[in-house]
Amino acid sequence: MVETKREKRIRQLSELLLGEEKVHLKDAAESLNVSEMTIRRDFNEPNILVSLIGGYVVKKQIGAAELEYVINEQSTNHVKEKAKIGQEAACLVFDNQTVFFDNGTTIVHIIQAISDEISFTGVCFSLNVFMALKNKPNCHVILCGGAYDSKHNNFYPLGDSSEIDNIRFDTAFLSAAGIDPAHGLTCYSFNELAYKKRAITQSQNVVLAVDNSKFGVVKSAFICSLNSVDIIISDIDIPAEYET
Repeated sequence: MVETKREKRIRQLSELLLGEEKVHLKDAAESLNVSEMTIRRDFNEPNILVSLIGGYVVKKQIGAAELEYVINEQSTNHVKEKAKIGQEAACLVFDNQTVFFDNGTTIVHIIQAISDEISFTGVCFSLNVFMALKNKPNCHVILCGGAYDSKHNNFYPLGDSSEIDNIRFDTAFLSAAGIDPAHGLTCYSFNELAYKKRAITQSQNVVLAVDNSKFGVVKSAFICSLNSVDIIISDIDIPAEYET
């Protein structure tokens, strides 16, 4: 069955919520490049994926406590900034490439912005990223396995070898919880490091995608130094001290 434009938008709204508690209607409209009224009309008919509540798009079956938070909380978790980064980064993906996609919501925005006409292989270790990749009609998806980390929604290797050892990447899209000139790229979870570090060493082109809130931040798990990154894409001009 052919997906209608409305059905595609509902699916894209659901993908925007991967790793997010809610998305403001304005940011959702900008991410999908449609008007707010178009999205409002999409909710005139029922769907099983998302709801529009208090000016926010939220997942179906949200709990009462979460609902109160969504309505009262004004933060939009940098969705607009991440969508801008995603549009720019997606231009670096070309036909027949093999691409590593790190974990994180910014990475999901990159995947959503990749043209459905492009045929590529996407490799990931995050369940959220896998769900976004599998909806790209011309993407061959490889999910790296191992033990499941339910807190961060990722898999991590149990031994010294994994699927990623046999893959060479045209591009690796990295995310980070912090980026600092002296301390480099860092994240929250040590379990993430194995796949991130292997992808860096096995990629021709390493691209870091981070919004402005990550600059000057240092977390406990060290990913790599700045000189391991070829390109930094953000929603702001990159400060001179971060140029690689």
